[in-house]
Amino acid sequence: MQTVRQWLYQVLETHDNERMGRLMNAFLMLLIFLNIIVIIASSEAQIDQRFHHAFVVFEIFSLIIFTLEYLLRAWVSIENTAFSHPIKGRIKYLLTPMALIDLLAILPSVFLLLGADLLILRALRLIRLFKLTRYSRSMDLLLTVARQEADTILSAIFILIILIIIAATGIFMIEGDAQPAEFGSIPRALWWATVTLTTVGYGDVVPITTMGRILGIFIVITGIGIAALPAGILASGFTTEINRRRERYKAFIVGHLQNGILNSADKESLNKIRTELGISRNDGALMLNEARNEQKISSKVFCPHCGNDVHIHHYRENKIQAKEKVTK
Repeated sequence: MQTVRQWLYQVLETHDNERMGRLMNAFLMLLIFLNIIVIIASSEAQIDQRFHHAFVVFEIFSLIIFTLEYLLRAWVSIENTAFSHPIKGRIKYLLTPMALIDLLAILPSVFLLLGADLLILRALRLIRLFKLTRYSRSMDLLLTVARQEADTILSAIFILIILIIIAATGIFMIEGDAQPAEFGSIPRALWWATVTLTTVGYGDVVPITTMGRILGIFIVITGIGIAALPAGILASGFTTEINRRRERYKAFIVGHLQNGILNSADKESLNKIRTELGISRNDGALMLNEARNEQKISSKVFCPHCGNDVHIHHYRENKIQAKEKVTK
């Protein structure tokens, strides 16, 4: 049983069994996408009536698969040193964010099959979409960037909220008497201030006075820069994180190239690291070629004259020739 548990842990969590891990991820991702399609389609009454039986069968099948996955992950979690205790370790794992998402992806379907046919339970099944963060490297990258840039993004949002309140107060003072139904209070004016400052501009509520329109122009111009701040922060964070991961991968390549060659174990290790870092196969190959062509490798030889160690930096392809020259 311990051997089976270790094998399942490699497939589900570490992906040391790369082929089975990829197949498992592909199957679960496909199942999640199909679930999302079915949930969206079933919200249309005519489609739900026509395919109701098929939808129920598919829901039961998905529930069995997701429940089995949840239980297996809890069972194999003690293979991780962070959850090594048989009982406390599993409880600790079940309280992790990803385990909670897995549980929340199951519970709405359980309640629906038990007869609690509530609209909110049907909608909550879309939580399964968040399960993609476990299988998709892109989603993992997004979450990593969001965590790293959380403080900066919150600061930008805080500034945006302040400007919305200021804009709502200003338009209330200017347009409150002219349009009391739309701008008669600051809470009423918040809708216009929000859609204007974020440059959405639905046009359902507009100022009619000259000063109100001047304020509106000022808010729109200001909003172009302020509303774009979170997007710019995320874009910058993506670029920084991708570059950081590429540098890490390049460092791993250089470490494996210290002896001048890559054996099958080195290639397997690099491929695993590349997958974990979310670097594409093409980028990985290009970085490997760059490291082979540009990375200087340090060799240490023994000087026959003075008896001291001599460090020589040279390109890998000229390694043998450089050693021969020093020896001569």
